[in-house]
Amino acid sequence: MALVLPILLAFASAGIPEVATAVARLSTASLRHHEVLRIDRDFGMAKWELALDSWMPVEPGGSIAELRLWWANADDADRRKPFSPYLRRYIEFGHQRGDDGALTVQLAGDGKRYSFVVELGVSGTPEVFATVIRGDGTEVPRCRCERGRLVARRILGLPIGIEALQMRCTDVSGQRHEGVVPHVPHADDRRYQPE
Repeated sequence: MALVLPILLAFASAGIPEVATAVARLSTASLRHHEVLRIDRDFGMAKWELALDSWMPVEPGGSIAELRLWWANADDADRRKPFSPYLRRYIEFGHQRGDDGALTVQLAGDGKRYSFVVELGVSGTPEVFATVIRGDGTEVPRCRCERGRLVARRILGLPIGIEALQMRCTDVSGQRHEGVVPHVPHADDRRYQPE
């Protein structure tokens, strides 16, 4: 049963009946779309990446109005598709707005919960900030994340779960880093249950 989540991550996007949305259609008359973070996966089907998107009011001075995590088809002009209802049973995504307008994001699956913050950067567009732990164990606080990778835990080469969420980021002094976002155990580790 532990193989269910990796299989879903590898193939879940193939059968989604919802219509794909072109990136050019994500902005509206009142809300402007921004891709905040792209997360690729090493679970197979490399064309399907995760996109964390945000929307802000077109009028200057607004705060982040909405945040969404969904599929991006890298082979089809980054068209977006929502996760299937079935996959949403195993992957949790949520956010909470702080008093300063920043959004604390929680991403959970396979018994792990990752947290990071989305807030307006100096350019006025949304950016992701996270604590990242480099390979040598050095902790880099408040690292501005440019790219993520969801790494599979494997046995005999087969994905059996989520090993880590890696990030490529830049610290406050401008130095680039690569490392993992620390996780905490997630008690709601839902396993496949036959319907």
